[in-house]
Amino acid sequence: MILYLTSNANINLLDFLEDEQELPVKKLTGQFSLLSFVVKDMRHFAHVHYVALDRTAVTESDEELIQALLSYLTMYDMRVIMVAEGLPTNSPCLHQLTQAGILNVVTATKIEAIRAELRECFSENGMQRYQPAPQVLAIQEGLPTPSINEELYRFDCTNVTIAIAGCDRRVGVTTTTFNLALWINIHGGTACYLEENTSKHLAHIIQLFQPDKKENAYVIENIDFYLTPELNHTYNFIVVDCGTLSERALQETFVHADVRLLCGSAMPYDLPVFYRAMERCKPLSVQALGLFVPDDLKPYLVQTINQDILFGNSSHDLFDPKTNGLLYKQLLQTYLKL
Repeated sequence: MILYLTSNANINLLDFLEDEQELPVKKLTGQFSLLSFVVKDMRHFAHVHYVALDRTAVTESDEELIQALLSYLTMYDMRVIMVAEGLPTNSPCLHQLTQAGILNVVTATKIEAIRAELRECFSENGMQRYQPAPQVLAIQEGLPTPSINEELYRFDCTNVTIAIAGCDRRVGVTTTTFNLALWINIHGGTACYLEENTSKHLAHIIQLFQPDKKENAYVIENIDFYLTPELNHTYNFIVVDCGTLSERALQETFVHADVRLLCGSAMPYDLPVFYRAMERCKPLSVQALGLFVPDDLKPYLVQTINQDILFGNSSHDLFDPKTNGLLYKQLLQTYLKL
């Protein structure tokens, strides 16, 4: 289903898709504050697959629009299609949209060209013209390399499973899993990454970085990444990306892990979800991990979520072992020997 926020002038713009692609369109007509809609109303449409926005129906300025879309992307995993007729290709707004990950942008002005661009936006892979060109060598050269000054530890363990899950989507599970595996490897241990995240982020990362494959593992930054649990050999730690914690039955890997981390943040709409997720984990031993939590809210999370909750700093880089290095050392204190 397509959720379409539109002005009266463009109310019938997507009708042809209902016939051609059998995609039903739910239309909301008028003028909208996108940020207000995301915070207050979007949860009622969590079942839709696409959100189409008529730029003329959104009241925010270009800068405010980008901020509202970033908030949306933090909370929801639906494809956004922006209809912005006549937006120049050199427009700062278009640049900001693509930088924010909004790559399905309709800019044509004539109806047939608009429809052609909409067909591309609603295709399986979406619009490709704004996809960043792959620069595999440049990306790999830019990845961090271990410093000779890094403190090294001896990890006295074999195949200890660390399962990392989120109370909801987009709370930093995959980034935390990557960062932790890298931290272990540059501090004298061995760790691999295993994906059990239904979002299948690793497949997209493999497509971007084009890593070498050795038996069942893809190797990036000397770390083995696995799509399946058939491992090439033993490690000190198997760091598992469990994605979002299931509301029905906890993932088997999470239940049977040696170390369980549950990630959450402190946005107002996140706190009840974080609390309920911790309740579902009882009576398992689970370490609550608060990410992106402002200092003034940390005491509140200690009181409401868990008195032993730990807090991590914001990390937006998959290959960042340093931002939360002290946190990772604290988490693995039981297993390391100085």
